[in-house]
Amino acid sequence: MCKIRAKIKGKEIVLQTMGYRGKKEARSDFGDVKQCRSFIVYKADAEKLGLRVGQTVTVTIAGRRLKCKVKKWSRGSRLLLPNKEYPLKDLTRREFRKIHVKD
Repeated sequence: MCKIRAKIKGKEIVLQTMGYRGKKEARSDFGDVKQCRSFIVYKADAEKLGLRVGQTVTVTIAGRRLKCKVKKWSRGSRLLLPNKEYPLKDLTRREFRKIHVKD
């Protein structure tokens, strides 16, 4: 899991990537973002944006527009499930450096 910048409803927020292929997560943040399948929106951001369960929202990450379904997640945070299985698999390192949030 790593953190990336995204835009939802015109507001820039931080998402956490989740989901990976194979037995274990990637060794680097770049590999982790490329193989992510879903995103987590923090509770405070979800409340600010007014994300409702079942709603479909457009998420912009590195200039790419992804249609995502909003699902329930742990303790008020929300899970965004894109239509494509691996939406960021063709991300370049240059694009990654612009969206990556260092912990």
